[in-house]
Amino acid sequence: MKKIILGIVLSTLILSGCTTKQNTVKTAEEKLQESVVTKTGTISTKVGDEYLLSTRDGIVNITSNKVNLDTYMKKPVRVTGMFSGSTLYVDKIESAITN
Repeated sequence: MKKIILGIVLSTLILSGCTTKQNTVKTAEEKLQESVVTKTGTISTKVGDEYLLSTRDGIVNITSNKVNLDTYMKKPVRVTGMFSGSTLYVDKIESAITN
């Protein structure tokens, strides 16, 4: 009897470890979309290759290899990109209309 109970307990423990949560597996594209950030503010200063974006939440360091940020100095903008460390690498920029 003890062997049967022991067998049932061990089987239950082993089989419970085989279940997975299938809905929590994210694709690479979903992970990439989650890491894309959009910020709105004014590009106020250039420091070396980086610019300072003044937002409602504070100052954000931004830079870009794809967009000429000099064109948008002192203008309200909406930037989209991904952070690497504390710097936002801008992939897309557009003028932001403030009301």
